[in-house]
Amino acid sequence: MKKIFLFVCLVQLLGCNTPEKSSPEIKSKNTFIGVSQDVTKIETQILELYKEVKGIQYKFNGNMSNDVVSYVTGKNLVIPIIPTKLEDADYLSLGLIMDLEKKTEMVILDGLRIDYLEFKKIIDTANEWIAKSSGFRAENPLEIPLVDKIYIEFPQSKEPRAFEGTMIFSDGTRGREVLLKEIGDPKDETLVNLSLKRDHILHLANGLSNLYIQGAIAENYQNIQQEIDRVKTQYTELKTIIK
Repeated sequence: MKKIFLFVCLVQLLGCNTPEKSSPEIKSKNTFIGVSQDVTKIETQILELYKEVKGIQYKFNGNMSNDVVSYVTGKNLVIPIIPTKLEDADYLSLGLIMDLEKKTEMVILDGLRIDYLEFKKIIDTANEWIAKSSGFRAENPLEIPLVDKIYIEFPQSKEPRAFEGTMIFSDGTRGREVLLKEIGDPKDETLVNLSLKRDHILHLANGLSNLYIQGAIAENYQNIQQEIDRVKTQYTELKTIIK
């Protein structure tokens, strides 16, 4: 029987310091990197800092009084969605990671990594279909194709794995589900199915929206910049002292 991951609640946790993996098949369209002035400024400061810093990986927090607290860890700018403040849990379960060096934007979803734009297209379409079909009663389960292929990175896999996506309408007006099915030999019992239920789709549509992400960056930018500046200043002072 195929392994099925039911996305019943967002509690499968991911450590924020998970090493980056290089994936030739997953390419970001730079939705925020190189477009947002705040991201560009953070990118410039971080890359300048790490030109001389080799071993230490710094973490710079946004404004902890905000509802959503963005932060920089190493060379990654992270926009948390669940939890919205990392202090509320030990790990990031759902969010967006912008690699400022590689210029990629990936969704973190219960330990998995998915190209932001590709995944957002699926969620936005599913969200739209939910709204349009609010009065439609599915007497039998109905399956509509969503995407032919999307690549997903698993923590233990060296290469991203390919999935096809469909949306299932069932249980009258209530059952709405995105099902991502791993592409491969149907007889292969190790293939994985990923399920996103109606409530999760609605939550993801909000958390992955440009408005949510740009707001989270803008509201935390000043604090992140101040923390980066503080470290850079201390490096300058220390180098002067030990000359």
